[in-house]
Amino acid sequence: MPEDGDGEGGSGGSDASPRAPVPGVPPESVDSSPLVPRESGRTIGVAFVRFTPRTPHDPRVVVWNKRSPSGAAAFRQLRQQLIAGDDPHTILCTSANPGEGKTTLAANLALAYAEIGRARVLLIEGSLRAAALSEVFGFKPPIGFGAQLVRHRSLPDEPWVVVQVGTQPLFVMAAEPHRCPQCAAPLPEDARFCGRCGTTVGHVAADTLDAAGFVAAARRLRETFDYLVIDAPPVLARGGVHEVKDVADAVVLAALKGHSRRRDLRRTVEQLSPKTIAAVALLDE
Repeated sequence: MPEDGDGEGGSGGSDASPRAPVPGVPPESVDSSPLVPRESGRTIGVAFVRFTPRTPHDPRVVVWNKRSPSGAAAFRQLRQQLIAGDDPHTILCTSANPGEGKTTLAANLALAYAEIGRARVLLIEGSLRAAALSEVFGFKPPIGFGAQLVRHRSLPDEPWVVVQVGTQPLFVMAAEPHRCPQCAAPLPEDARFCGRCGTTVGHVAADTLDAAGFVAAARRLRETFDYLVIDAPPVLARGGVHEVKDVADAVVLAALKGHSRRRDLRRTVEQLSPKTIAAVALLDE
């Protein structure tokens, strides 16, 4: 499978990407009706804006990379494997440790599902401490997922806002990444200065996932979308994967070839229990 380029901290972070990070572009507003459930037609307050991807694409988006047909085929094969099994509709993508490819896995798996054409797919950023999805696709979230969870505590009837990627049935609910105020480079949560331009920055407070709010949101969004793909926190790191795993029908584990350790994978399986691992995606270094 394709090379890892996860947006998490550590050596596997987004700063390791071959191209320099570029500040996201705000999605364009489009005249459209709110998304509604397919069967009942009852609106649940989901609205969207559209973003048109620009080239060059982030190297983590392997399904769009024509130079890696085997990598793209591997994600499509994984999609078919899941559908041919129990056909889970809420899929949690995670890894043992940061930097082992979970964001790459989640983004490409969601793209592979969207290629089916008849299914609406929502890719959710469940790893608020190391937000990366907006950088992977190249847009600036109109409102971050974490902020939406907070807003819905007091305003539960406010619409959920998602970003449609191009014209395909792929929608993304991304969190707002922490960035340097000078050069816009992504910053880890404990950054005191920017490693790219040297700017001193204040302490970046870690985002805390509202577990109850997340579970309620996921159940509500399932009324509109056919598949939810969740980019979840790593299991063995701080971040709250155990607070979101219960919403998943299936767990897919990312492992980085030559980097992920067997004992960590065993611990990950144990900690996710009683959830079973539907598949392991072995990503190339």
